[in-house]
Amino acid sequence: MPEALAIQLPYVVVLNFLVVCSLLLVLGRIATARPLKELPDGVQNAAEFVLDWFVAQARGIDPRAVPIIAPFLASLFLVILLSNLLAVLPVPVLQIPPTAYYSVPLALAVIAVAGALVISARIRGITAGLKHLVWPNPLQLVAELSHTLSLSLRLYGNIGGEFIVALLVAQAVPYGIPLLVHALGLFPAAIQPFVFTLLTANVLSTALHREEKPKRPEESV
Repeated sequence: MPEALAIQLPYVVVLNFLVVCSLLLVLGRIATARPLKELPDGVQNAAEFVLDWFVAQARGIDPRAVPIIAPFLASLFLVILLSNLLAVLPVPVLQIPPTAYYSVPLALAVIAVAGALVISARIRGITAGLKHLVWPNPLQLVAELSHTLSLSLRLYGNIGGEFIVALLVAQAVPYGIPLLVHALGLFPAAIQPFVFTLLTANVLSTALHREEKPKRPEESV
């Protein structure tokens, strides 16, 4: 990595993250402006398939709050996916994925955990949402911090590690091999958004249902 680029790296990471968010807003605007067809084409089928997955996750957490939970999970997933995929772009500056630097995964993890608590408070009420942090486990706040660290370190370790390896390989062998490394990096780039989203869904489900008592066998009949 050139020394001048390394000095400006924090600004590049922020810029690329803003590019990702702006691109998603534009794509979302285009997708919602497009009229739905009674006989869906390939694009509409793909969009409905992705949407159904997020709706299914939200319905499994709380059927009452699907319109709130599904967009929350989808936003996290798409931001992480598109950020990871920047590494394969043949553009020197845009080729730096924001998720390869710990500040961005940490910010996303904070948004995920804090967003889960806000959604819980909105659905169950502010008192119940705050009570979740201290009852029935007084150390629940520590658990939320551990969730934040776990989410951020898992994402950073996979994407940042692959990006560092690609940089080292590119310095040693400038041609051919880096393309193979980037191709192999597509696997964690696509898998990590799923992992992050599913873990966030688990955190949200815990915040919503922690105090619920399991039904007795005779109650479920």
